[in-house]
Amino acid sequence: MKRPGILASAYQEVQSILQDRWTLLMYVVTPVIWCALLFGLFAHGIIRDLPVGIVNLDEHPDALELEVKLDALPSVALVSMPDVDSAKDALLEGDIYAYIVVPNDWKATSGKPDGAALELFFPKTIYAIAVSLELDIKQALLSFQTESLQKLARVTGMTSKQADRATKAIVVHSVTLGNIAFNFQAYILPTLIPGILHLAVTLALVMRIIGHWHDKSIRKWCKTGGGPLGAYIGTALPWWAYFTSLGIVFIVLLTGYFGWFAQGSLLLWFAGFAVFMAVMCTLPMFLIGLFARFSPIIAVSVATGYIAPIFPYTGFSYPLDAMDGWVTWLAACFPFKHYFAFQGQVWMLDSPLSVTLLTLGKLCVFALIWVGIGYWLFRNSVRVAMFTEWQEARK
Repeated sequence: MKRPGILASAYQEVQSILQDRWTLLMYVVTPVIWCALLFGLFAHGIIRDLPVGIVNLDEHPDALELEVKLDALPSVALVSMPDVDSAKDALLEGDIYAYIVVPNDWKATSGKPDGAALELFFPKTIYAIAVSLELDIKQALLSFQTESLQKLARVTGMTSKQADRATKAIVVHSVTLGNIAFNFQAYILPTLIPGILHLAVTLALVMRIIGHWHDKSIRKWCKTGGGPLGAYIGTALPWWAYFTSLGIVFIVLLTGYFGWFAQGSLLLWFAGFAVFMAVMCTLPMFLIGLFARFSPIIAVSVATGYIAPIFPYTGFSYPLDAMDGWVTWLAACFPFKHYFAFQGQVWMLDSPLSVTLLTLGKLCVFALIWVGIGYWLFRNSVRVAMFTEWQEARK
């Protein structure tokens, strides 16, 4: 028989997990399936073959050539429309994501003061898609227009080199750090995967511990762990190790297999994720201590409600600096926000060590609060449960 303590409690937890098919399915297998599904969903990452309507009212060969060049864009699949009304209807019905109108005599009047202009319609309510299409199409149109001007310049007697210099008096170099092509793989996965894992580790630990309340096995659980604290740490240890391992595998896949190289230290990133999982393992102590004497299952609902909706508060979809002041303060109350900042500092910015450690320090404050307040509440709740079990055993 193993000596009571943290390791004995951890061993018992592993044995219990392996014998409980429901726990294996829900908290060991399901998170992996969800992460794999997300990887599959964003396997390509780049937007491809989105239907874009085109109303070509000009029969000039250059207008037809423009169609060919636009259709060659990886993100665009041109759909010919007979008129503007048909394009509008298709956009409203969701059949296309944008549309382009080439007006009558567009080529013949091009460059003249009263010349007809191309019309582009992008619904900005679907922001990421609209912006990606807009950038791709406008770059293609700029390239097409430059080629047309170079042809015109050569007609006037210029050499190819002179024509190139004349049409490129101003050259704009667009530099994007990190995600150059707005790849959804690099944009979404580093937010969703850690988010799923920190929710899963919290729910797994909450459910496993309140299971002892449900089974009326608190006394046995505490005896194995040598007390409430040892039993808690021993139960949390396998879950922390498992979800930390999943997070490290994700980081390796992201920076290795998928090629999104880290600018900073991978070891620091691994350590930071391990700290993040450790911090989340302290939340169940606070929640169970707070709600166990009323109904332990409330802790599950509160954990889900606290963690699940927080993704927008990381700043990945909308900058925190653009939010109202009170929202910024609210975002600081979620540990994921601080881990997300740490992840960006290591992955993309290679921030100084003092900056990343300060961010991790902010993350650790949550553990100090949850353990500082939660342990006292948790210990009292365990004592009440043990006394209740003792009374029922006497009956």
